[in-house]
Amino acid sequence: MSMNKKIVLAFLVLFSFGSFAQEYLFSDLALKDLDQMNKIIKAKIIESRKAVSNKEAALVEGLKIVYSRPNQDGLIEKIVSSLKSELEEQEFWEKAVDQIATESIEILKDKKASRKKQVTSWIILENIISEIKPRKAEAFEKSILEKIHSSKIEISSAAKNERKINMMNQSKSPSEIAAQILGKKK
Repeated sequence: MSMNKKIVLAFLVLFSFGSFAQEYLFSDLALKDLDQMNKIIKAKIIESRKAVSNKEAALVEGLKIVYSRPNQDGLIEKIVSSLKSELEEQEFWEKAVDQIATESIEILKDKKASRKKQVTSWIILENIISEIKPRKAEAFEKSILEKIHSSKIEISSAAKNERKINMMNQSKSPSEIAAQILGKKK
C-alpha cells in the first residue's frame, strides 16, 4: 500500500472513531477537584500541541469537559483560561463555544438522549451563559444567547429528576435564562 493510501486510511480511521472519545458526564466531573480537572485540561492541551492536524479538537473536548462540570464552587473560572488562551491562539475560541452550545442544544432537544447526557448538556449551557453574561452586549456573546433563547429548550421530566437527585437543585431552562439576560419574554 502506498504511503498516501496509508495516510488517508489512518485519517479515516481516526475521524471515524472520534465520536467514541471518552464521555464525561456531569455526575463524574462534579466529584473532581481543581488538581484533577487541571490534569485533564493539561492533557488536552498537550494532545493538541502534539497533533499534526485538527489541533483544536482536543481543546474543544477539553472546553466541553470544563463546561460539563457543575460550577457551584466557582472552579471553572480557575481552569478555563488556559484552554481559552490556546483556542484564541488558533482563532477558534468563538467557534468552539458555538459548537459546544449547538451540540448541547441538540442533545436537550433529543428526547431519546439519556437523562445524564441531557443534564450534562443543560449544565454546559448554564456554564456558557454564566461565562458570557458579563459581555452580553458584544456581538458574539449576544449571538450565543440568542441561539440558546431561540432554541426554546424544554427540559424533559427525566432530566429534571436526574438533576434534582444528583445536584439537589433545579434550574430554569437555558432558553429561559438566556431570555432573562436578553430582556425578552419567554
